[in-house]
Formats: sequence, C-alpha cells, structure tokens
Amino acid sequence: MPTTASTPPARGRTRPSRRSMAARLFAAGAATVLAASACGSPGAASGGDGGPTTVKVTTLSLCNEISVLWAQKKGIFEKNGLNVELVKAGGGAAGIAAVQGGSANLAFTNPFSTMLAMNSGVDLRWVATAYGTPKEGETPSNAILVKEDSSIEDGKDLHGKTVAVNELGGINQIIVQQFVTDAGGDPSKVKFVALPFAELAPAVASGKVDASQAPEQYSNTEGVRSIGDPYMKVGKDKHLVFAGYVGTADYVDENTESMKKFVESLKEANTAINDEANQDEKYEIEAEHCGQDAEKLAKDPENPYFADVPMDAMKQMAQILVDQKQTDKLPDVEKLVPEYSRR
Repeated sequence: MPTTASTPPARGRTRPSRRSMAARLFAAGAATVLAASACGSPGAASGGDGGPTTVKVTTLSLCNEISVLWAQKKGIFEKNGLNVELVKAGGGAAGIAAVQGGSANLAFTNPFSTMLAMNSGVDLRWVATAYGTPKEGETPSNAILVKEDSSIEDGKDLHGKTVAVNELGGINQIIVQQFVTDAGGDPSKVKFVALPFAELAPAVASGKVDASQAPEQYSNTEGVRSIGDPYMKVGKDKHLVFAGYVGTADYVDENTESMKKFVESLKEANTAINDEANQDEKYEIEAEHCGQDAEKLAKDPENPYFADVPMDAMKQMAQILVDQKQTDKLPDVEKLVPEYSRR
C-alpha cells in the first residue's frame, strides 16, 4: 500500500532549510497543542476496579494502520489489559503536538519528524513501529516516476530537473535527496515542488514535471515508468522505518508496563495480518478505516509490517537528516528508542 511524507495516504521551490522545516513542524501542530492543553492529560491510569489501562493513540485514518486496527478489533489489546482509543489528528506533526499537550498518549508519525522535534527540545520516545519500507530483493512499494522516453535513469540524472513530491520537506523528499546523493549527485541541484498524490503521475506523463516520487502502483499510469524505489535504494539491505508510535518521555517512562504490552500486542497482530489465511479480512478492516475499496487494496504493494525497531536502520535515518542538512546535530537514537522496543 502507498506511503507518504508525514504518513501514507489512505491507501517552484528548492528544498527547505533545517530551520524552516523545524518551524513548519511546530507551526503545523500549534493549534493542536493549544486545544490539547485545555483538555488536560488523559493519562494511562487503570480504573479503580482494576480494569484495562486506556491508551489514546492518534490516527490519520490510513490503511497502513492495520496493526493497531487488528489488535483493537480482535481483542488483543483487551487481552493484554489495554483499552486503545483512536484520536483523529491532521498529520504526524499534529500528533506530536497532541502528545505534548495531553490530548493523546501516543502519536502516529514518522521518524524524521520525530527526530527533528527531539533535536528541537521535545523529549520523545519511539515506542513501536507501525511499518517499514521494503529492502533490496523485495517488492517495491514506492517509485521515482519519469516519462517512458525520459533519459533519466538514476538519481544523478535528476540534476536541474523538477521533481514532484506530496509534501515539501517531508520524509519522501528527504529520501529522494538521499537517493540523489547516493547516486553521486547533488540534491541542491534538484527543484522540488508539491503536488497532491492523485496528480503525481499525470504531472510526469504530461511533462509538467520531470519526475515524481509516488507509491509504486502509480507506475502503471500510461506514459510513465519507474527508475526504482528510492527507499529500497537508500536502505539497501535494511528495512527503513516509515511510521510508528511516539510518546513523551515522561508518559512512556511512567507507563513502561503498558508500553511493553502495546508493543507485544502489535507483534501478535502482525503475526495474524501476515498470515495468508487472514488477508481478506485484513483488507476489509483497512477499507473500512481508510475509505478505500478492499479489492483494490489487495492488489496494491504493501509495506512490511513489524512492531520492533531495527536500530541500524533508525541510526541510518538519523544520519540522513544530518547529511541532507536538516539538522546540525545527530539525533540520539539510543535515547529515542526504549530497550524493550528494539530488534
């Protein structure tokens, strides 16, 4: 299934400076912070009768949130003493703002937004992964699209070209920049523009842009072809981490046992959703949540689902932020990821 910059969809400007990117991160969530603060912290306290612990988790209503959905609908959370409530958020940055303000306990977001927020002084913990990206030898889930007759074959060929992404300064743009760097190119010579997902492939086919980063299924659009999945090219033999669940250090440290149960619940859910016998039901649950057609979802490439955190991949992603000049300071992944969450 498709993936995106802050998080994947339900199924003329140069790259921004690190300061403008950080400013956007907090500006996007500012309204949520104010609203959340007024609500007070929901906490994670059990009822006096020894009932389940409530954990409020932000959702973007995306198909790829299936691990949490499955654990919720199949009673896995309940069996492990948790009552998981989904709270709608407008994006990953808004989710981080919500956990800061107290209207949610865990935010569904991406590693880059999390690491940049952490480097800006927000003490966060990455509790669990929602899904990652394929590694070399697996089925691609993303693509760099170019016209069928284009001379562009790799990242270096993007010099002087206009590349469309779904969000300027988001995870997809940063990965494309690294894709260019790894090919021996200079990402500062690439012009990035933002377009809605539905326009990414048509813009390439019509010549409006030279290339676009898009979900793999868009490579079937007439007149375009893919030169490769940038996540696979950058990650090589690693599953990069695309999205997961983040809480404030105070909340996570004060609720360690509940957080361990949350991770274990997702692992159990992943075992079930990766079972061929459960595929039809999985797509039905996804479709209900994200408003797409179950039969279409079954045909789209999927990201690998895993709940634990591959530390080597997270450290590589931290280094990418430095290499792409999104931050001067290498994010402290050892501090970010609790021991019980690591692979």
